[in-house]
Amino acid sequence: MPRVTAEHGQGVRDRIVAAALQVFGDRGYHGATIQDVVRGSGLSVGAIYTYFRGKDDLFLATCDLAAGRGFGELAARLARGRTVADKLAIAISFYFDAADGDAANPGNADFLVQAWGRAEAEPAVREMLERRRLQLVAAATLLAEEGVVRGELPRWVDVKRLARACTVLLDGFLLVRAEEGPRYTRDQAEPDARELIAALVAASSSPTRPPLREVQRRSFSLLGRSSEAPN
Repeated sequence: MPRVTAEHGQGVRDRIVAAALQVFGDRGYHGATIQDVVRGSGLSVGAIYTYFRGKDDLFLATCDLAAGRGFGELAARLARGRTVADKLAIAISFYFDAADGDAANPGNADFLVQAWGRAEAEPAVREMLERRRLQLVAAATLLAEEGVVRGELPRWVDVKRLARACTVLLDGFLLVRAEEGPRYTRDQAEPDARELIAALVAASSSPTRPPLREVQRRSFSLLGRSSEAPN
């Protein structure tokens, strides 16, 4: 019997996970089956179970692929930016590239929405999403810090809060994508995201942070009346 090398085994595993990414994105977690992955990968049921214990195990592996892939490619693209504004635009463009994928390879948008839907019930999925958030925020923080040092972003900005807010904003476009379905277009969404860059760069000319009012929290429920405002 020929010896299976680690490289060959990793290649088979990657093939299975890539097929699962497409299946889970198309059918959702509950609609997907191992047989769908068998058909998508062109491998046998036995091959699938050689590498994964079942659908849950495969889903988690696919989550990690969707969350973690692309950081090396992003770094390579950012190196081509001459200014921080350029790099921020490149980062936004890459975010949408990764969300959409191409004809041969699925993007991660549908799959991430599936993962968010399972985070409450599946601690491992939540942990994966938290790791992804930390990676995104770390990359965005480095860009923001560079922008402050180079004078392209205002010195008073809290770079960590800005970085986290930017990643949350971008992920919001994936939810809009799910809401709008066929009506969604990247041609509308990406310029909306790029507008944030223009606002940040324009703010660099302001020597001090603009005053923002602290608004007191007031509970509200669609099932009841809002609490009364204090006197």
